[in-house]
Amino acid sequence: MRGAVKPRRAVRFAAVVAAALLAGLLPGPDSAASGPDGKVTLGYACAFPAGTAAGGSGGTDKAVVQDVTVALVQNYPDTAVVGKPIQPGDLTATVTMPRAGAEALLPAGTTALTGAASLTAHVAQGTSRADAVWPGLTAPSTPLKGDGDLVLTFGGAVPPLTVTASGEVRFTAGELGLKLSPVTDPASAPPDSPSTGTDSASGTDSASGTDSATGTAADSAGTGQAAKDAADIIGTCAPKPDQGDLLGTVSVPGAPGGSSGPGHVTAPGGSSAAAPTAGTGSRAGVGKTGKGAGDGAPDTARSDGRNTITLASPPHSGVHDCEDPPEGDTDPAIMDSIPRPSNAVRSPGPGDPPFPPYSQCGYVTGYSNVFKLKGAAVINDLTKKPTRVTVVQKSIWTEFTDPDPLKQYFEIDSIAKLALPPSDTTFLTFGFVPVTARMELLPKGLMTVVTVGTSNLGTITTSTIYGKQELRLSDVKVNGVPLDVGANCRASAPLDVKLVGYDRSSLTGRPTGPTDYGVQDGGPLAQDDLYIPPFTGCGSHGENLNSLFTSAISGHGNSLNLIQGPLCVPIAASGCDPEIAFPEPPHH
Repeated sequence: MRGAVKPRRAVRFAAVVAAALLAGLLPGPDSAASGPDGKVTLGYACAFPAGTAAGGSGGTDKAVVQDVTVALVQNYPDTAVVGKPIQPGDLTATVTMPRAGAEALLPAGTTALTGAASLTAHVAQGTSRADAVWPGLTAPSTPLKGDGDLVLTFGGAVPPLTVTASGEVRFTAGELGLKLSPVTDPASAPPDSPSTGTDSASGTDSASGTDSATGTAADSAGTGQAAKDAADIIGTCAPKPDQGDLLGTVSVPGAPGGSSGPGHVTAPGGSSAAAPTAGTGSRAGVGKTGKGAGDGAPDTARSDGRNTITLASPPHSGVHDCEDPPEGDTDPAIMDSIPRPSNAVRSPGPGDPPFPPYSQCGYVTGYSNVFKLKGAAVINDLTKKPTRVTVVQKSIWTEFTDPDPLKQYFEIDSIAKLALPPSDTTFLTFGFVPVTARMELLPKGLMTVVTVGTSNLGTITTSTIYGKQELRLSDVKVNGVPLDVGANCRASAPLDVKLVGYDRSSLTGRPTGPTDYGVQDGGPLAQDDLYIPPFTGCGSHGENLNSLFTSAISGHGNSLNLIQGPLCVPIAASGCDPEIAFPEPPHH
């Protein structure tokens, strides 16, 4: 089956939805709330290569150098343990560029700007050093208003590292990589100054995963005309010398009197090299010292001659095939609610006789935001044996008789199966009481996936994933003390999941952008309002705890922001080898 030709429409199958859903409707330990150590503000010089768009002229003939100010905020644990991961907090980088400099870089008619960034953090312990590259920092769409400076705020999670010796670990700021993605509106450009319109397929995503689409072509310009993405503007920024560039320090205690030896660095590829001594100074977060690495008395890491710093490598799935296709059909109530043209014709898809069913599968990850707890939780953590979602196409609806391409109709209906393992969760009830619990999300039947859109020029394709999940809690501890919630503590009704992804790449003049969702290639999926019902069955020995969980968790205002990776379609030999790719998590 691997060598079979992929059907033309197969790539648009209903989304891997997945509601990877709710593997963390409650904030988990990886995203527990904590305040930043502080803030350090640094000056950077950014070099943008020749050909960078400038004022609608189509480019410049020499490199552009622009000074920017970067405010970095991040928290660090006070202490760590040898051999255990050291997890820095989420990083926020606010980049401020003078208005004149921004106008020299951006194409004419720019109405909004998104972007992505990566920061190189210099890590030092004793004589060991390593450069940790932290990619995946994203900025939400930011309108360009007024005459003030351009301010973009990038943010995201960073990977952990481990050390094999005691001694203070220091983190200092290094090179910053920037990718600016302008969104232009031809109506706002000066006459005879067309903006560029090349593709900006960056694969990065905004903090929210998707914007709230209206189904119209006027995305962000607000003019009723189609906005479009201009070419990405790439810059490499170096910190200016003689600045306090310390992000934070982490103390790694060790037994007194231990031996010490020369330190080395282990990079992800396994190479190692001796490194110069880095200074220590006192324990400080960002902004707490005026000295960078290399200042102060040397710190001695008890390495016993071995490498002391090991950077985390990106996780890999190691999986290259799908599970057997699930049996079942789409939800009749949902199918009846779809507003199709009266003359639309249904055709059987794989799974209906005489066609055999076949699977496609992939990974989804992201965050759920819980309104009352003011926190975000990782969904389907890619570092902890994530679950795949399996999707099977069931039917196709078409209506192509109308000569107007904007009135033609194409729909793909699919089913999806996702069974998540129990999740150990930590959250703060009422903002200060630490509670841990084992959470289970039990699927109530299959999910229904509906993709509507012809891909004709000037149209938007919408994928919607419907499903129900039962939320259960057990093994609850309050401040470390077990709390018997009984064997039937659950939300009183299933959670109604409705994830939506949009593909606007067919809008006039608009190439595929970072907020587009495509079933085969993946992209952002979101639900802006996930309602958590009141709890029931919580308590034992005559004690009723329903109101405790209801008041702390239940209600409206919760959201899901997910990213789907590329799909593996075994029948078409697509996206399965050498492994099914993980998506890059969005930031929350």
